[in-house]
Amino acid sequence: MTSKERNAKVRKVMREFKAGTLKSSGGQKVKSRQQAIAIALSEAGMSKGDKTDAYWDSYVVTIMGEEEDPEDPEEVNGPKD
Repeated sequence: MTSKERNAKVRKVMREFKAGTLKSSGGQKVKSRQQAIAIALSEAGMSKGDKTDAYWDSYVVTIMGEEEDPEDPEEVNGPKD
């Protein structure tokens, strides 16, 4: 499977999640975005394997459109009073 095919599979599964038609292996509707991402990566053959945790963390952040900045003091220690 090429990377283009894998990306297409991830997009397809995430569209199913957004439409509310994605189901888990048990037949229940998937409600968690993180579970949908896990299903998408698994079906695309991109499960962890030989990749590092940091690689997949950054990949998931990219897919979800969230950016983490652990150097932000308010994020680490909470807001200053």
